[in-house]
Amino acid sequence: MLRLKKSLLLCKKEILEAFKSKEVILVITILPITFAVLMPLTIPLMTLTLPNDSAELDDFENFPAIVPFWDELDSKGKFLVFYSMMYFEMFLLVPMILPLVIAADSIAGERERKTLESIIASPLSTWEILVGKLLTTLIPSTIITWLTGIIFMVICDATLYRELGRLLFPNTMSLILLFVFSPFMTLITTQSMVIVSTRASGMREAQQIGSLAVLPLYSFILGETALLILVSIWYVFIGIGIILVCSIILLLINLKLFDREYMISSIKS
Repeated sequence: MLRLKKSLLLCKKEILEAFKSKEVILVITILPITFAVLMPLTIPLMTLTLPNDSAELDDFENFPAIVPFWDELDSKGKFLVFYSMMYFEMFLLVPMILPLVIAADSIAGERERKTLESIIASPLSTWEILVGKLLTTLIPSTIITWLTGIIFMVICDATLYRELGRLLFPNTMSLILLFVFSPFMTLITTQSMVIVSTRASGMREAQQIGSLAVLPLYSFILGETALLILVSIWYVFIGIGIILVCSIILLLINLKLFDREYMISSIKS
């Protein structure tokens, strides 16, 4: 039987331990600066090199409406809105990168520090340990992603207001991507990393294998579906449904692979 309170206590302890890691602190510092500050600041710079009569701008005249006020914008405004939303869609790499580090530290990192054995040998059930480990990555990754997304919106609005004459963010699509879609991305990445970390010999190995297994796949999916996601909200919900099914499958796989005896023996060896 799952005792959620026990899992939450384990989660609290694990989060405090994870945030003592210099590598974790480095990643959660660099990612928000890169995606929330530097990336939106590059969007207005495009207007310095792109003339109003550019053929590239004319391509947006017949482009499907991305925002409700799309038809009120001139060609340059449509160009800026399109690339701002594309940048925001790229921002969804944040909830995939963070679990690579935090989840690897929570399991493979603890194996290196010789602290995992005390948790595995504790009276906690496998469900309670697994849920605690998942929450250890899911909660901070989701909170950091949300804060980073909000900062992105504020800076993007501040830099584009003069060109657009109105605020681009928050809009319906960005809110759904940030507060609904991104937690599911974090969840499926976290569960993938738990599978990798339980079999990896160390934190670096877990991160390397996790990167090979997770990032190329999601980068391909995000790249191929970028236009579809920006054009229709329904594609986002379809994507969420697919990710939810994959998350359930991964959870069942985790329960099978989370072999406590194997993990204890691997620590002693």
